[in-house]
Amino acid sequence: MNSPKIEKSFSETTIDKIFTTVLKEFLPSFELRKQQLIMANKIYQSFFENRKIIIEAPTGVGKSLGYIIPSLVYIFEKNEDVRVIISTFTKTLQQQLIKKDLPLANDISKKIFNKEIKYMCFYGSENYICLNKFFEFKKDLLTTEELIKIMQIEEWLSYTQTGCVEEIDVDSQIWQEVNREVDLCRGKHCKFYEQCFYYKNVKELKNVDVVVINHHLFFANILYSGKLIPKSGKEAEDIVIFDEAHNLEDVILQWLGAEVSNTQIKFLCNQIFNPKKQRGLITKLSSLSENTKENIKSSVLNLVASCGQFFSELQAKFPQEKKEIRIFTPYLVEDVLTPHLGELLNLLRSARNQLSTDEEFFKLNAFIKRIVTFIGVITLWLKCEDTKNYIYWLEKEETKRKQIKINLKITPLEAVSEMQQKVYSLYEKIVFTSATLSVHNSFEFFKKLVGLIPKFLPYCVDNIEEVILDSPFDFENNVLLYLPKDTPNPKEEYENYKEAINEVITNLINLTNGNTFVLFTSYELMRWVYENINTNFEILVQTEGKYRLIEKYKSIKNSVLFGVDTFWQGVDIPGEKLISIIIPKLPFDVPEHPIIEAKTEKIKLEGKDPFREYLLPNAIIKLKQGFGRLVRRKTDWGIISILDPRITTRWYGKYFLSSLPKCKVTTDFDTVVKFFKNKKTQQ
Repeated sequence: MNSPKIEKSFSETTIDKIFTTVLKEFLPSFELRKQQLIMANKIYQSFFENRKIIIEAPTGVGKSLGYIIPSLVYIFEKNEDVRVIISTFTKTLQQQLIKKDLPLANDISKKIFNKEIKYMCFYGSENYICLNKFFEFKKDLLTTEELIKIMQIEEWLSYTQTGCVEEIDVDSQIWQEVNREVDLCRGKHCKFYEQCFYYKNVKELKNVDVVVINHHLFFANILYSGKLIPKSGKEAEDIVIFDEAHNLEDVILQWLGAEVSNTQIKFLCNQIFNPKKQRGLITKLSSLSENTKENIKSSVLNLVASCGQFFSELQAKFPQEKKEIRIFTPYLVEDVLTPHLGELLNLLRSARNQLSTDEEFFKLNAFIKRIVTFIGVITLWLKCEDTKNYIYWLEKEETKRKQIKINLKITPLEAVSEMQQKVYSLYEKIVFTSATLSVHNSFEFFKKLVGLIPKFLPYCVDNIEEVILDSPFDFENNVLLYLPKDTPNPKEEYENYKEAINEVITNLINLTNGNTFVLFTSYELMRWVYENINTNFEILVQTEGKYRLIEKYKSIKNSVLFGVDTFWQGVDIPGEKLISIIIPKLPFDVPEHPIIEAKTEKIKLEGKDPFREYLLPNAIIKLKQGFGRLVRRKTDWGIISILDPRITTRWYGKYFLSSLPKCKVTTDFDTVVKFFKNKKTQQ
């Protein structure tokens, strides 16, 4: 997979010098890792040759510096208008880059090049406060509770430099009243343009060497033709680094899809007129006649009622607990919703004739466009026509306020042509990196997921460098993989399986005195184990935000965390606070999930096996992610327990095991006890 060895350039020698001598000056505890140096040189070489590179860098390699160092060397060697866009999936990594890795890189840059690197973190526009909306909201009839929250925001505004919600703990409903909305922003025509936090950040973007964003914002920028993250000039070059690249497929499909929910429509109605609080858009349009206002108010109330009826009828069609439901039938329920959206649309269009200012016209027009979009998405969803290329489905979830949110979703089946045409043809230099990208020592599965293959002429992507690095950690001496024998098969004896794993989980938690993550694949099993487990250690269950729960886990001695899905990745808890990870079931995707079901159908039509082609590789990557939560530092140690017997009894189990780092394996609990006690005495 590695390219032929070539003679080192001056810049590669500079990279070697940074890793072998300079880093030690700023980080006395730094230890040279050959994998990190290989990564840095391979990435620099790909920049120099205008190639894309996929590089798997296991935990411990230090991949952040592995791509930052060659980036800054390339920037200063070129001495041209080059900017590096680092796109991540989690806020945790963004904060690490901004607070730790990039300041260190800046120190190195000043020493080696006698230049500073300029860097910043940039978020989606909804994360920034809109001063116009804030001061408009202050004029409304506010409750006492709202006034208190507004005073807190006002206090924050007196010192914030960014205007970003990341700095302040604010109620989400209040934030929606004061944050920036793309279609309601008047840009240079706004009276607060000079003070606008968002545009200050946008201007800064043109002058930085490195900008850290998330995957969602990267693809939103593509959708807006590069306007969200503008370059300094036409000749400017952007290098893109996708860290946590294993998450790209989900974001790509969201970017290319469409959706609308009952909560979005209700929010729209409240923005136009909130009868409970007697405020909204029409109360601020002074040019409108009272008769027009009353007609709009009446139409809003009718729309709220029809929205309730429409989504209640949809819910009645699927009363079961299933959260994601694929739709095949056109006009599953009577369309009582779009006629009322159309009625409100016509009233707003007519109302434009009464407006006297450009600002009023702009605001009203924004809501007209939103309604047109909603009508379009709902109509397409109800027609359910292009099932060959799109997945039509419904998703139910409970909000923080215990309301049922119903989302109507349209998702493309694949994204090959769009990715090659709109992304890969625009950026010559792209780095894809993560600790978990390969399956069976191959990137073929990943390349299919992110649209690198099959090739779509004339935008096909050729000549991609591929590198798989080994781990610098000593897993054989520091990790024990426990595969208990005689556990019932969850597919065949589910009730017996639950009882069996409950006993094993209890024994493991009591052995390690908590300090455990239990990573589930379903909420149902997680709740059952939580209700039936017998332990005195405090168990935190995933019922709230990920980051808040992690902070709780860190602060409570000997705690245990039960998590689903998001806790399999993006969590970094080094040391003895986390010495045991328990995985009750192999992380296969639910075959009935609409997207999974549609993908497997497509693979079958191509004459291939969807289990081998999609379900198994996906599960292997997720298991690697879960395994990776345990050892985060060289001194870390612990126990990984996989309680699913299929890992040893089914033909595919060997593929899971071969994908994990080499470590000692046992089926005997006494061996686990001995390993734990030996490790504890060594500390």
